[in-house]
Amino acid sequence: MSKVAVIGNTARAIGAVCASDLALSGHEVRYAVFAEQKDQLPELRKAGGFTLDGDAQHLISKKTGFARLAKICDTTAEALKDAEAVLIEVDMHQLEEKFSAMIPDFARGAVVHVQSHGYWPAARLTPLLRKAGRDDVLVTEAPAPTHAARINGTVVTPKGLRNGIRIATVPAARSDEALAALKPLFPDFLAASSVLDTGLENLNLIVHPAMVLPAIGIAERAKLDGRKLGFYQECVVPAAGVLGEALDAERKLVCEAYGVVHTPMTKAIEQYYGFRSNTFYEALQNPVYKSLPPFPPDIWREWELVDLPFAIVPCVQLAEQAGIAAPLHRAFAEILGVLLGVDPWRCGPSLADMDLEGSPEAVKNRVRGLR
Repeated sequence: MSKVAVIGNTARAIGAVCASDLALSGHEVRYAVFAEQKDQLPELRKAGGFTLDGDAQHLISKKTGFARLAKICDTTAEALKDAEAVLIEVDMHQLEEKFSAMIPDFARGAVVHVQSHGYWPAARLTPLLRKAGRDDVLVTEAPAPTHAARINGTVVTPKGLRNGIRIATVPAARSDEALAALKPLFPDFLAASSVLDTGLENLNLIVHPAMVLPAIGIAERAKLDGRKLGFYQECVVPAAGVLGEALDAERKLVCEAYGVVHTPMTKAIEQYYGFRSNTFYEALQNPVYKSLPPFPPDIWREWELVDLPFAIVPCVQLAEQAGIAAPLHRAFAEILGVLLGVDPWRCGPSLADMDLEGSPEAVKNRVRGLR
């Protein structure tokens, strides 16, 4: 049994589903949310935990039913006390701010796993730990979160469990330390080669933009009509497949420059969900995507405000510092910047902020711990 702190729960419900699943797996789970999420707590306190319903195959415990939490905490500090492993679900725009506030409260030797679709969290947060003199704490990241779920009150419905998740820390030479803390929770976890692997293998980097650009008209018409949008149904069109294939081919060149074994989108979908396909367009039609419910029609804006600064721009910058042209990713960055009303090149962390600046060889050595 591990002592686990689960911190935060956004609309994706990853915090809630992980806390529930790990509790049903027999771990001691303390749960806390960030201040802006505190309205979730009264009903949860009354219940004493979450109720998992739906298909148990989407859970590590393979159990549904009531999941009693060891403690529902008033503060993150209370949840973090003596926690060997910490799971964080947080808005990627708030990652550095929320994490910095928790640094003094992490237990000695804690391993902190950020449950997000990539977005370089270990690269972004490790410099903060170094500055604070907390080299004992390890942050891990993955190309995708383990679970997909929906929540209604205290009832959590799992929608998917990704297989073959690879995790990385900075430096990669310390991945075994991280896995020692995380494998009791997530037995399927494997070590990635480095954060270059987990950062560049984030599927949202290519899936969201490829779908969004052909579908903006559909989304805006849905908004004008006052209805929700079946993003993963209505917006799966052949043009998305064409753009996705081209983006993936360009991403492959960046992966190769930094020594990352490129996984085509079709193979990643097969790995995560067991769905085989031959093309990007076919892969978009996997059962997990199809099962996702309708979204508010502006959801593409919310997603691209994350993908743009934390996935697309770093990919372009890594490509260009390696002397590789990435015209399609750069074009998407510029177009999305106009549509979202932001400067794409100034709205997220720089490569220097993430200690990823330099020649490909220097960057590879640094993130692997070989400098």
